Amino acid sequence: MAGEFELIQRIFSGHDKAPGVSLGIGDDCALIRPSAAGELALTTDTMVEGRHFFKGTPPYYLGWRALAVNLSDLAAMGACPRYFLLSLTLPSGDQAWLEEFARGLFDLSSQAGIALVGGNMSKGELAITITAIGEVIPGQALLRSGAQPGDDLYVTGGLGCSGLHVQSGLGEIKLSPELEARACHDSFILPCRTEFAARLAAECGCRCAIDLSDGLVGDLGHIVEHSKVVASVWVDKLPLSPVLAEALSSGQVTEEQSLEHALYGGCDYELLFCLTPDRRAQLQDLAAGLKVPVSRIGRIESPRSRAAGTAGKEGSAIRLLQDDRELAIKPGFEHF
Repeated sequence: MAGEFELIQRIFSGHDKAPGVSLGIGDDCALIRPSAAGELALTTDTMVEGRHFFKGTPPYYLGWRALAVNLSDLAAMGACPRYFLLSLTLPSGDQAWLEEFARGLFDLSSQAGIALVGGNMSKGELAITITAIGEVIPGQALLRSGAQPGDDLYVTGGLGCSGLHVQSGLGEIKLSPELEARACHDSFILPCRTEFAARLAAECGCRCAIDLSDGLVGDLGHIVEHSKVVASVWVDKLPLSPVLAEALSSGQVTEEQSLEHALYGGCDYELLFCLTPDRRAQLQDLAAGLKVPVSRIGRIESPRSRAAGTAGKEGSAIRLLQDDRELAIKPGFEHF
């Protein structure tokens, strides 16, 4: 069996060629020469077997998603991806597993234009950590604190697929084998929204966004908290993922279950953002040009009073509106 350094050289070396990289894989540190005109955006995320994915998940899927969740953070800031570091903890040095993992990782990194410049491997329970570095034009970062009363509220893509996959994997619902396989695929092979987000800031004047990692309600809660505003969500306008929509239409989930996944499921890694109404036409042109589905799902209503909580309390800063009634809400996902 090959050792750590041989595996790194054989599988991961050679993917560090990118502008600004003075020294990549092979030394104690990578050396990067940042652009003088940009700010660095840095993020890190860990995936742990049994917590973020089920045992036996295909390694190609894990390689793709491990990078995708970090690219999602960069997109949420409007940052262009540049470089990333990879830390792997593995139960064994299984070369076939590593090659499939690397294939998923590098298929996405090539698409996103981001270079692997270093990392680490060690033995233990399966866990994957990536640190990603992006670049954003000073003054154009998308911030959670940037929502203003009167803004439209949008989301990219569809919601609820990852929640459906988790519930199916836990045996809480029964999906057809074909739909279960699609739910797994779509939960891991996530779209990259970085180009859309960067252009959203540059061309549409967007200043507020967040990626949906902890569920729509939970992540919108961060926006209303940081921006000190009240937000209304039109529940009937929420875009369901194709897999969740099919599960609903075929009777494999109920309407109540589909709404639960769309609002609270988490791990969709789509972009939730705010934009002034006068930019609707520009947004439509951008979304059409990049073929990114975008749905207007609500509005930022007003400045928030001190008494308003973010979720699940009287006077909530988030209002879920369905037809002529307001739905009760609960807090979003937290690890602890």
